[in-house]
Amino acid sequence: MFRMVFSIYLMVVPMGSLLAQQLTIYCEEDPPFQMMGSDGQLTGLTVEITTEIQKRTGNQDAIEMVPWARGYDAVQKRPNTVLFSMSRTAARNPLFHWVGPVLEASYSFYARADSNLVIKNLGDAKKLKRIGVYINDVRDSFLTQAGFKNLDRTTNNMQNFKKLMAGRVDVYASASISIEEEARAAGYKASDVKEVFTFLHFQLYIALSKGTPEGVVKAWSDAFASMQKDGSFARLHRKYYPALPLPGKAITTF
Repeated sequence: MFRMVFSIYLMVVPMGSLLAQQLTIYCEEDPPFQMMGSDGQLTGLTVEITTEIQKRTGNQDAIEMVPWARGYDAVQKRPNTVLFSMSRTAARNPLFHWVGPVLEASYSFYARADSNLVIKNLGDAKKLKRIGVYINDVRDSFLTQAGFKNLDRTTNNMQNFKKLMAGRVDVYASASISIEEEARAAGYKASDVKEVFTFLHFQLYIALSKGTPEGVVKAWSDAFASMQKDGSFARLHRKYYPALPLPGKAITTF
């Protein structure tokens, strides 16, 4: 009997220790996905999804808001690190464990509403004087790899919006689901800009660093799957994006 109990103990303890694994959890300020509310608390679609996953896995680690560059560097170099939300691309795909997709949308170039600018392809965009991008973001990476030499990098899209309205960039790269919040944060309206060319479709995920125990990764993935199954994910999605379809099947090959 003792041997049987001890054997069960050996099987149970490792899994419990995995689920109790301390994690460093980062997010960037990227309204309306993740942002600081008027009460000083983190809120937004991906924040609510992540905190629900934490509840279901028994994780109580705090979520820390940091600049994207810092979080992205940490999730590449340190095990037991979580970063959200991240676009999944061919270059990034092998670098992380992925939980999601939590959102699906497109990136486009935006010009001032009074602009006569016409962009029919990426070649046209390469001829512009300056394009505003968020430094080290997927838009920056994609356009850099596509051979763009005219990128004007900033640390957030509120600055890009202001630069566009001041005539300091010709266009800036953003997503339609973010424009309204970016305009508000910059002191403008979404109608002050217009979409001129869509250059990238994407899915957003919660990324876990390599070296994070397999049991932890599975627990987070299973928790997200259970949110999809019981309808809680759909309810959160509708809360923030009532007119946007739920993400499709995860794109895992590129």
